[in-house]
Amino acid sequence: MKKILFAGVSVFTLVCSVFAAPEKQPTIAILPFKVGANTSISEIGQVRITREIVENEFTNQLTEFLVRSRKFNVLNRTDINRIMDENKLTESEWAQPGQEQRVGKLLVADYLVTGNINRLEFNLIKQNIKITGETAPRLVATFKTQYRITEVATGKVVAAGQITEVLRSADVRREIPAQERRDWTMSDYKDMLFNKAAVRVGNDVLAGIYPVKIASVDGSEVIINRGDGAGIAPGQIYLVFNVGEAVIDPDTGENLGSAEKKIAEISVTAVNPKFSKAKIISQTGEVQSGAVCRLKADVKQEAAPAYPRATPGW
Repeated sequence: MKKILFAGVSVFTLVCSVFAAPEKQPTIAILPFKVGANTSISEIGQVRITREIVENEFTNQLTEFLVRSRKFNVLNRTDINRIMDENKLTESEWAQPGQEQRVGKLLVADYLVTGNINRLEFNLIKQNIKITGETAPRLVATFKTQYRITEVATGKVVAAGQITEVLRSADVRREIPAQERRDWTMSDYKDMLFNKAAVRVGNDVLAGIYPVKIASVDGSEVIINRGDGAGIAPGQIYLVFNVGEAVIDPDTGENLGSAEKKIAEISVTAVNPKFSKAKIISQTGEVQSGAVCRLKADVKQEAAPAYPRATPGW
């Protein structure tokens, strides 16, 4: 009888573990990044770039990145605008400093991402070619933004920062085949610049809430819990840290985070839809599941120039 009862309990436990509800993903809302009143927007070519276009397109790219990360329930822009309208909250009100917690509660979000765009420039620099005596245009595009991530329940800013993304002609030639960019317009270069900036901000958002972690270890090979579409790429180098005890502020009692000790460096070798593979390239301690990974450098493979040069020659 005891054996039958034990077997029944075991089966029940197994069924419960299989059908248990997954942990609820936090909800995140990305409010439109605002172009400052004193921010200048320079443009070249037959492309119309307004403040509204800059705000909407960059915010959309950042939203798409966070959706692909699969770490959050991401509120879409339609729902955000509807809730803003229902609560008669104007842009001038929710854009004010200190309003993040109020807005986040209205949106029923766990985290709120806000930001400002401080610089957007497209410059053509003339470069002399010594062999032919000709001059060739070279594009340098710059995008600068500041961002904040607020935990709505506490009003605490869990991460804040500033990134400046620079796109040069050499970057475009290295990453985009000549045949593909032959018919590119300035809009395509703008989209590439915004995408690169959105990936950097998106990675900072993820690192502030969900750092990259080791999922499993098999000898010198490791699996990390970040996959395709979430800013990870073959060749990237990550520093690996073991997480220690929580560090508590003796004055306020606030949890300041956890002590970390570097134990290894890994290099990403393959990226899959939901996870990536990497190899340990150096280590001073045992790498275990749950260890935190922080990006060290993005190793780019230099490519031979692709000819013929793509129009418009950048």
